[in-house]
Amino acid sequence: MKTIADMELQDRKVLVRVDINVPIHNGIVGDETRIARAVPSINQIIEKGGHPVILSHLGRPKGKPVADLSLAQLVKPFEKHLGKNIQFCPNIDLIHGHSKNLFTKSATLLENVRFYPGETSNDPEFVTNLARWGDAYCNDAFSASHRNHASIVGLARALPCFAGNLLETEIENIDRILQSDVGPSTAIIGGAKISTKLKVLANLSKKVDCLLIGGAMANTILLAQGYEVGSSLVEKDHLQTALDFLKEAELNACKVCIPKDFQVAPHINHGTSTIKRIDTNLNGMGIFDLGPETIKTFENVIIKSKKVLWNGPLGAFEFPPFDNSTSKLGNLLANRTKSGDIISLIGGGDTIAALVKSNHLEAMSFVSTAGGAFIEYMEGKELPGINALET
Repeated sequence: MKTIADMELQDRKVLVRVDINVPIHNGIVGDETRIARAVPSINQIIEKGGHPVILSHLGRPKGKPVADLSLAQLVKPFEKHLGKNIQFCPNIDLIHGHSKNLFTKSATLLENVRFYPGETSNDPEFVTNLARWGDAYCNDAFSASHRNHASIVGLARALPCFAGNLLETEIENIDRILQSDVGPSTAIIGGAKISTKLKVLANLSKKVDCLLIGGAMANTILLAQGYEVGSSLVEKDHLQTALDFLKEAELNACKVCIPKDFQVAPHINHGTSTIKRIDTNLNGMGIFDLGPETIKTFENVIIKSKKVLWNGPLGAFEFPPFDNSTSKLGNLLANRTKSGDIISLIGGGDTIAALVKSNHLEAMSFVSTAGGAFIEYMEGKELPGINALET
């Protein structure tokens, strides 16, 4: 892949695909990590004499304008991190009305690309309209590069293309950590749905010595093994595939640790919890976090590890006290990373949000802002957005 350093950008308009799909509530951005990480590439393009025309999505508007998902809300946060003024264009189709003013401010931010149905279908006509905004294309959105979308794949085919700093950094660091020979190695995998992570679990079972599984996805494995899970979130359509994964992990000599005790409550907003073991009656109760025995087991595995990958929170961290396991294990991993005992790789929006909440994120060796792309990359899949840059 070509990078920013390889390109002549003086007086050129550069379409820059970033991922600033950030949480917004009542117009206030909950976490500006992705905005901050988009800034270095944009600044470097400006320093090389180019004019960045920024593209991103926000949420899933399904091909039509949704006021609450407008990127207009992100102009001021973006300007704060960039330290420069940004021009906002509310209509991608109005290039002729805006192109003459492109250089009046340091950068231009286009409206949410997913307001247009041609984005997700990679429609050639929409690609042509987007391409008229730029002379070159920069993909700096590793987290969206698993999508075969117009602003990810179509533009890379239509214009001279190159990788941004963040995308380059993501790939280099993920590869460096995944391919490092240090061991023992462990993967912590949480989140709600085992169906979305079965392939990555199977692939990781070939690459790590131990898998620590929490979150609601562990409930499906427990139910498949015949345990009582009460009113907990499960995927009943994936019980057999959960058992198949356990067999595959055993064949790969990968130890799988699943919860033996839990924090349970009648519902997630209950505010208090009870500790229950795996073999007790959970009638009317839901599992929302790991219990102390399981946390201790997971801690002992981490202490013996030299490399740890983490994707997905282990409990309903947004609702105390069900943030206990994610916070405790995050604290241990952060401390052992800082002391040089562990190389740590963190990926996924919910995992980042959980570790930001507990102030453990900055200590990790590398944090990938990607979610789905991170998962698919760990599965060993080729990502369409990366392929388009390489070819």
